[in-house]
Amino acid sequence: MEAVRRPEDGELCGFISGEGQTWTPRAIFGGPLAKPTDRASAEELVRSTGLAALSEHWNYRESPAADWEPALIIEANPQSVTLALGYYSLPGVPTVTLSSELIVAQQLLRRGKD
Repeated sequence: MEAVRRPEDGELCGFISGEGQTWTPRAIFGGPLAKPTDRASAEELVRSTGLAALSEHWNYRESPAADWEPALIIEANPQSVTLALGYYSLPGVPTVTLSSELIVAQQLLRRGKD
């Protein structure tokens, strides 16, 4: 994965992964922001929505065979993400922490609006 940063201050906005004509825009923890596209479009999407997407609902599944369920990001970094399972992040709500490697390899997260 290649880092995508804001030019004005160097802030990490997310990543892109792929090769040739197919690149996937990814959040800072590796979750896909949108469907694969060309490299320039993927980079622009990461710059324009990568950080804002951290405040949105995402869909999580425990395994590739499981059903999708809503989740909210509690904490995110390039190595992992911690999610509150359900529509609200309230005390006592179950949470799960996933490594970025696992998210990418098993496709366990997707953006809620997709």
